[in-house]
Amino acid sequence: MIRIGCLAVALALPALPGGALAKDRAIFIEGTYASKEGCEKLAAIEAGTPRNVETVPEVLTADGFKGWEGACEFTKVFEHEPGRMWLGFMVCSQGAIITPQSVVLIKGEGDSLEVAADDDKEPETYHRCDAGKEKAKS
Repeated sequence: MIRIGCLAVALALPALPGGALAKDRAIFIEGTYASKEGCEKLAAIEAGTPRNVETVPEVLTADGFKGWEGACEFTKVFEHEPGRMWLGFMVCSQGAIITPQSVVLIKGEGDSLEVAADDDKEPETYHRCDAGKEKAKS
């Protein structure tokens, strides 16, 4: 399971001038994804629950992962198996600490994605939190 606060990657990226690492998007991800508990937390926030470290879940969007304590942005996304499996390389930050991370994203049943990080033993299922809602207009 990807946990921004507990990344086990020991290699730190050097500071690169001028944003030398390009950002990429996982264009196959539409909407916001999280664990079932994370989707419940997002619904509670929409209903008025205050945002804090305990109430804000880690979410996955086309830009990457974001949580209360940090974020991981995609730098490159490769389609490994058309329409089913992708490999994503990311740069993660928590405060002044910057680390690389890679993930495999597999399209699951319905509106779900199986996500396996390079430091995880088992993939985690992320569900589309806004499934059933009208897609945002561009």
